[in-house]
Amino acid sequence: MNTSARRLGAVGLAVTLSFALSSCGGEDAGDEPDGAAGEPSPVESSAAAGATDASGPSGAEGSDPSPESSPTPVAASSDGPAENWPEPEVPDEIYEETREGALAALEYWFEAATYMQLTGDSAAFESASESDCEICAARIGQFQQLYDVDEGWHVTEGASIEDPVASSVSEENEVSIIFTIREGELLEFDADGELRVEGAEESLAGLEALLQFQSDRWQVLELYFPDEVGAEN
Repeated sequence: MNTSARRLGAVGLAVTLSFALSSCGGEDAGDEPDGAAGEPSPVESSAAAGATDASGPSGAEGSDPSPESSPTPVAASSDGPAENWPEPEVPDEIYEETREGALAALEYWFEAATYMQLTGDSAAFESASESDCEICAARIGQFQQLYDVDEGWHVTEGASIEDPVASSVSEENEVSIIFTIREGELLEFDADGELRVEGAEESLAGLEALLQFQSDRWQVLELYFPDEVGAEN
């Protein structure tokens, strides 16, 4: 079992990379306490802040009630999974056959991965991944198991990409990106609300992502960890 695969880039794909199909590493960037005692995470803090901002002055004379107000997002916490969590927006650059487009696609891939970790919904992540991507399929399977079978959930703030270096677009419409991934704390709970996985903030350098422009957009073909990069080249 590949240890690095267990924690995606040591990080973001942490639990995800339990990809490596290891159920021992469900980890994702967890939320850090922000004001509320006992609450583990910026994820929760963000949601709480969002909820506060959303509630503006009420009862203004002559104000028309919103015909269809959006449900208030509820952050993932020790009490349960995220609810009404906003899906990440697809960047326009993802449809451009350029290095910038490939970079935007990789960033979106990680955002979609975080959304899947928080909600169990893999649609956005699948659209950003090529159908033969092994690490992508493993990650999808991991969170389908967690949410649909184990009825557990994940708390994370997501992963961020640092210092990306992208190659030129090849004749095969591919771009290779070497980068560092950084992820915060992560928590994973079982159906009874018991904490079963806890991961500290971590970063890993030297990851490589291979993307290809297919049809009209960039997709991730595969992700390689440092010990795999040399073997692939």
